[in-house]
Amino acid sequence: MKVNHKDLFWYIQNIRREVKEALTDEVLAEKLALWMEMNPGCIDIHGVSHPGRFHYSTVGYGVFSLLGEKYRMGRIEIFDAQDESSYAVDEGIYTMPFASANQFEDFIESLETDLPIHISIGSHSWCEEECAKSLGFADSEEMRDPENVKDYRNKKNDEYARENGYEDWEDLLSKSKWTKKQE
Repeated sequence: MKVNHKDLFWYIQNIRREVKEALTDEVLAEKLALWMEMNPGCIDIHGVSHPGRFHYSTVGYGVFSLLGEKYRMGRIEIFDAQDESSYAVDEGIYTMPFASANQFEDFIESLETDLPIHISIGSHSWCEEECAKSLGFADSEEMRDPENVKDYRNKKNDEYARENGYEDWEDLLSKSKWTKKQE
């Protein structure tokens, strides 16, 4: 994230002209915060505030297991400006709940550092266990069982069909214009 310094300077000058009494830090902070909230264009969320040697990029993975019901996974690629290959010099992985994945990816992609970083928190197994619980399974092994996956997907398909006015998934398919009709 990068703040447009010229915009802030201009607005601080306007505040000083507007406020006739002594300008306290509290008044300045309040007026500046309100102006920034009303003028979000002064903040470039994709800009880099401190350019550095290393920059980072995310690449999403397709998650075809039931973990994909709650989590997004991907790879963080690390690039070094001193490496002439233009390829990533290292990489890491992440497993993030959907609610925070966009924020995490935006943060990582806006980050540049002069020194490399290392992050190690949580575990993939922990994410799988919590996902299994939230989907109603006893554990991640039960969530990975092919019969349980099939039952779960059938249940979700039936719910979708009922939400759209059909008796169940089979009823939806039988009435779909895209299904090949039996003769």
